[in-house]
Amino acid sequence: MRILHALTEERMRELRQFVEVASRGSISAAAKHLNISQPALSRAIHKLEEGYGAPLFVRNGAGVELSPYGSALYSRAVRILPALDEAREEIEQLQGRAKAAIRIATGDLWGLVILPEVTRQFAQAHPDVVVHVEIADEGTRLEGLRNGVYDLVFGTFSSRYGPVVEVEFEPMVRQATYVYCDKNHPLANKGVASLDDLLAQRWISPGYEDDAGPGKLARHARDFAVRVDTILNALLLLRHSPFVMSASSGFVSLFADFGIVTIDIDDPGESDDSGVIYPARSLDRPIVRDFLRRAREHAAQVDLPKMV
Repeated sequence: MRILHALTEERMRELRQFVEVASRGSISAAAKHLNISQPALSRAIHKLEEGYGAPLFVRNGAGVELSPYGSALYSRAVRILPALDEAREEIEQLQGRAKAAIRIATGDLWGLVILPEVTRQFAQAHPDVVVHVEIADEGTRLEGLRNGVYDLVFGTFSSRYGPVVEVEFEPMVRQATYVYCDKNHPLANKGVASLDDLLAQRWISPGYEDDAGPGKLARHARDFAVRVDTILNALLLLRHSPFVMSASSGFVSLFADFGIVTIDIDDPGESDDSGVIYPARSLDRPIVRDFLRRAREHAAQVDLPKMV
């Protein structure tokens, strides 16, 4: 029985790794997210392919994509794994060996600025519940919703969601996009910076689309010095540097603690809605409804800097 259990756990781990590679289209990106080496992940995928007797991926110019065999496995794995996780959690809760869990994915603004206070209050009110919070890119959040991994996702609502998953979107705050720089940057005290001023700079891309930016700036190619995966990494690189960066207006207070300020620009663009995205089934769970209630109440008190 122990051997069978070990084999089952090993196969489930391989399937999770397989799903991660398929979702990201890259073994190196999946290995980074899973915090394992790329050779180790490649060996795990090869072992899984040997077990099924078929190639699960084919290489393309950008990385890998599912083969017809891989697509057949993927469509089932993304349904089976969340269901098995829920079953395991329920059994362990009934046995008194585990807490209930709520799984949340967010963008940087929600994860770093808005939700920490909500999560603290919720965790204090529910000592029998563990909250899993993952700051993830939009593609990961979308895949997680589609595969039943997350109960709630916080961020902006992209048109990419509509064709692939049925979800509700509840706007909670409005945000603008600002341009930031170190307090000693020449543009910090220049007055209003023109589009030409901004295009003459070198930029940091903080983990999302390179064309993100306020107003006319979004329609122009920029000279990117660094591209990173997280806003915190970008923040540390921006400090004491000659670079500039576009990011949510909601980071003004957080960035100020690091000596990062906004640049006044002549075309600030428009504000966008940001809020919670969830499948209807998530609200079947009382703890999810309570977290959402607390998020609504806190978001109503958050006044993000924005352009009207």
